[in-house]
Amino acid sequence: MAHADVTRAPTLVEMMRQRAELTPEQQYFHLFDETVTYDRLWTRSARYAAGLTRAGVRAGDKVCLIYPTCAEFFYTFFGALRIGAVPVPLYPTLGVETTANIFRDSEAVAVATIGWFRMGVDESRALAPNVEIVVEPPDLDVDAAPPPLADAGADDLAFLQYTSGSTGHPRGVMLSHKNVVSTIHFMAEAAGITVEDRVVSWLPLYHDMGLIGCAFTPPLTGTPIWLLPPDLRNPRQWLTLMTEIRATFTVSPDFGYRNCVRNVRDRSGIDLSSLKTALSGAEPVRSSTIDAFESHFGIKRIISPCYGLAEATLAVAIWPRSVPLRLDGSGKFLSVGQPCRGVSLRILAPRDEAPSAERPVGEEGEICVKSPGVMRGYYNNPGETAKVLMSGGWLRTGDLGFVDSEGFLYVTGRLKDVIILGGANVIPADIEEVVDRVEGVRYSAAVGIDSERTGTQRLHVVAEVRSESASPDDYHHLTREITSRVHKAHGHRPARVILVRSSTIPKTSSGKIQRSRLVQMIQEGELDERIVYGDD
Repeated sequence: MAHADVTRAPTLVEMMRQRAELTPEQQYFHLFDETVTYDRLWTRSARYAAGLTRAGVRAGDKVCLIYPTCAEFFYTFFGALRIGAVPVPLYPTLGVETTANIFRDSEAVAVATIGWFRMGVDESRALAPNVEIVVEPPDLDVDAAPPPLADAGADDLAFLQYTSGSTGHPRGVMLSHKNVVSTIHFMAEAAGITVEDRVVSWLPLYHDMGLIGCAFTPPLTGTPIWLLPPDLRNPRQWLTLMTEIRATFTVSPDFGYRNCVRNVRDRSGIDLSSLKTALSGAEPVRSSTIDAFESHFGIKRIISPCYGLAEATLAVAIWPRSVPLRLDGSGKFLSVGQPCRGVSLRILAPRDEAPSAERPVGEEGEICVKSPGVMRGYYNNPGETAKVLMSGGWLRTGDLGFVDSEGFLYVTGRLKDVIILGGANVIPADIEEVVDRVEGVRYSAAVGIDSERTGTQRLHVVAEVRSESASPDDYHHLTREITSRVHKAHGHRPARVILVRSSTIPKTSSGKIQRSRLVQMIQEGELDERIVYGDD
């Protein structure tokens, strides 16, 4: 009966209240040698609710959370929900102006943070006069009677999830309790998560995959979580933790698995045989990455592609456990599965081509989604909301893809990312997969830059190099090799190959390449001081 009660909870805060009442001593998550039980989460969130109230936060107020991965994030998040305030989790190092933009856009009244982010928060606050309150955990952890629980309903706003901005400025996705609770139900079902699983996650809590997928879904089934900070400069710690606790479930974007293959050559002491599923999403899923990771670590049929987006409360499709992966007829695209229960798909012509034209089976178009997870809209942005929300509850995702005759979805690219070379559409990820295999390349990005002279776009490849002290001859050879391989694989010769230092290519908080920002950096000369070799 306990399990059934939790699954009937209509809101996030009620789900946690039920879980704390029914299984108080059960592990919610383990982090930094500390185990936080559901009772501890509920008790400490009550203290933080009192602290927020004492600081002047009221029901309906937006509270931005700028934290690393830590227990205080959870106490503040649920403390805000308890009093009817609206949490707004943010990437801690967005930059002063971008953070201030979100402070203003969200109409935040308060910001909760910790000491080492305080200076940046104060600088951003100076540009956002609507922020009246800045608090840290010592201000919030108060010994006072907890305020009464807010009377939240399923349709009430739960929190704002700011999009990662891979194709533009971040926008505040409005997610109701019903959006989130419905999604975690069908996510848990599609991913096959049970109380017997053991989840390990290094994904950041300010990103939907880390927050909704890895932090909010397991409590539904009482599944214990082990958390790591989102720093994969040493991916061995992720693999080691999975080995030590005999993890059965983990999640990562494609680049996380690639990092493990590249940087963990010594596999001694690593045993991933307990894994049942490792989801791969948030960026294009490469079959080459899956093959390399599974071969390198001696596992089979473990990595499962998935697809989702913030505007749909994360999940759209998840490949089922232990089922052989499926490629399309060309052998180029990997299916992310059939839509989750309660999710419907349509493939339409892009909005600026023919809004009502539905594409037939097997033909590429814009992926459109209808589900209980589809957002209420972008906060304070009716114009952008109208561009993506259609009548009947359908959402235009901005992603390209197609479905086969059995309803399996294949994601082919991002509508705004497509490069047009001489009238032919080129998917950047296809170019990047070729370049990333070149010896000496750490990471790459392909973008199209408009050319007034040719009237079309020109292909630019930016490649982060493994060695920043090689000779000009070596760099010249690497550039020629990249050009040759791209031309051989896809028939397009890059107009320019730019070799840069590591950590140059701009990415979102979830690891997606910010292509529009990279184009801007190339055009405005911002890459110049990071270039180790590059000719027009």
